[in-house]
Amino acid sequence: MLSPLLALVTAGVYVCAHLSLKESSPKEDETVSASPETVTLWFTEAPQMAGTSVRLLPKGGEPLDLEPATPTEDDPSVVVLGVSETLADGDYEVMWRAMARDGHTIRGDFGFTVAAAR
Repeated sequence: MLSPLLALVTAGVYVCAHLSLKESSPKEDETVSASPETVTLWFTEAPQMAGTSVRLLPKGGEPLDLEPATPTEDDPSVVVLGVSETLADGDYEVMWRAMARDGHTIRGDFGFTVAAAR
């Protein structure tokens, strides 16, 4: 039987070993003063690009066009997508899906707001 401390440490290692989203730009619940040119996702490890997809939706609207997801040259755990059009003021949702090297798929979403200075 594992000691409680060993079980806690083992559980922490297990959780950290899987792909997860560390950070994004725009950040979750951030209000940006201009339409972002890119959506950037920082993962804990490099995702399989064939299993990675991202959708950008205005609140209550249809998905917007994004350029294909590509890892950065310096760090393949950072995925960048170009935003093909200027976003109007309003609320947006980013819905993402990524696949780890072991085939495990994770999904998530976050919102941000565009409020351009006038």
